[in-house]
Amino acid sequence: MLPYIHKCARLSVIIPFYNVEKYIAECLDSVYNQDIPEEDYEVICVDDASSDTSRDIVLKYQKLHSNLILVEHDVNKKLGAARNTGRHAANGKYLWNVDSDDRIAPNCFGEILDKCEKNDLDVLVFSFSRLNGNSLEARGLEPWLETNYVCNGATFWRQQVLKQQGEISPVWTQVYRRDYLNEHNIWSPEINMGEDVPFTFASILSAKRLMSCNQPYYIYRHNLSSLSAAVRKMPTPESLYENCFYCSRLVFAIIPRINPLEEKIRESLLSSARYILLEYRSIFPRFDQSAKKRFVSLCRKGFLRDRSFAHILSRKQAVRHILFLISGRI
Repeated sequence: MLPYIHKCARLSVIIPFYNVEKYIAECLDSVYNQDIPEEDYEVICVDDASSDTSRDIVLKYQKLHSNLILVEHDVNKKLGAARNTGRHAANGKYLWNVDSDDRIAPNCFGEILDKCEKNDLDVLVFSFSRLNGNSLEARGLEPWLETNYVCNGATFWRQQVLKQQGEISPVWTQVYRRDYLNEHNIWSPEINMGEDVPFTFASILSAKRLMSCNQPYYIYRHNLSSLSAAVRKMPTPESLYENCFYCSRLVFAIIPRINPLEEKIRESLLSSARYILLEYRSIFPRFDQSAKKRFVSLCRKGFLRDRSFAHILSRKQAVRHILFLISGRI
């Protein structure tokens, strides 16, 4: 049961959290260090079945701020699912997905909403800074973000993303119009690793009105102990399989939506799908023997259910993958 609903919120800030008692207060402090009235935005915190004191901390903030909504999962459902839960609870015109161990730049809500509302945007793309210990470093201030005009997603991709494609994947560097995402049925993949990529690719390429700006509205914490960092450094066989085979298929599935005349965009998506799928080749050798067996078993079962990888990989890459399925070795 939701204790409070903002029916006229201009912005919904969605913050999934799981065992982040060390950082959640700092994140919430940044959300409330803003330049618009609290009645103009809502903060939706999604507890993904934390076992530490994170929930208690959020409850303390809820007593101080009537625009904070706490939604709780009975079991851990992973980051993508938690983001979707928050979105189902959201009532704001625009959405911003924020990670619970990061921060938002002070007094930026007004400027963000001004850009979104005056330009009737589907998506606003912006930059970020990186917090390394106590040091705030410029990060993400790429030349491709120096535009300040409205275009569609294909134009943005063609003119900007093809040069700096890797920088668009973090979902927290973008604010979205909620109705736009719903109209195009764009949701987060419900996994813990690689979920940003298919979501941001689809949301950018479907946009009719997109703007990018070179302002670091987001502060990303370089947190080596975070769940995403741990998963990326040494994933489980299951999370690696999800990332490589599920996410690559989702990226590949975007290609038919792209105008056949946009050959370079289609090629970049295919290249991204191939790169994601083949990531397992660099991580698999680091698995112990038990994990290797589990991963090979997942790949073999997946091959029997879905052979779409054959359309993603080149012929040479497909042959190498089939040999891997047969031998269980790289």
